[in-house]
Amino acid sequence: MKLKYDKSLEVPKPYKGDSRGSYVMESSQLEIVLLKSSEPQELLGEVWFEVESAGPPGHVHGGCQAAVLDEVMGSTGWHHGFGVVAAKIEVEFLEMVPVRKQYSLRGKIVSTENRKIFVEAEIFDSTKIYARSKGLFICLAPEQLQSLGEKLNR
Repeated sequence: MKLKYDKSLEVPKPYKGDSRGSYVMESSQLEIVLLKSSEPQELLGEVWFEVESAGPPGHVHGGCQAAVLDEVMGSTGWHHGFGVVAAKIEVEFLEMVPVRKQYSLRGKIVSTENRKIFVEAEIFDSTKIYARSKGLFICLAPEQLQSLGEKLNR
């Protein structure tokens, strides 16, 4: 593992997911860890992008960045007690992200409206924000969550 972080702040994957793995959390193209935040409605993280995550030579593919931001936003919702799925995400790429380097992640719930949860996230380091996103997530009803669990076990 290449990531350096305070292990006492580590948060386990906040949703059940598929027993066979997780598209982002268990990828060979990157390492990612979720971390507790002292700020309300926030979740932090760290990510390391391997060379295999490249799009432009030496830089992380935009789709990979978008997947990580989606993961952070959804995990932020789940970590704070909302069983959500993405309805809409918008990603803004601000700077190219070099591979083989550690970056920080931040997800924050900015508002809730009935079953709608609005979340933002960013990929950054000590000098700049590389990419940021906004998302609309929908809270699943208990019967929908149970139905998903049943489908996973088939």
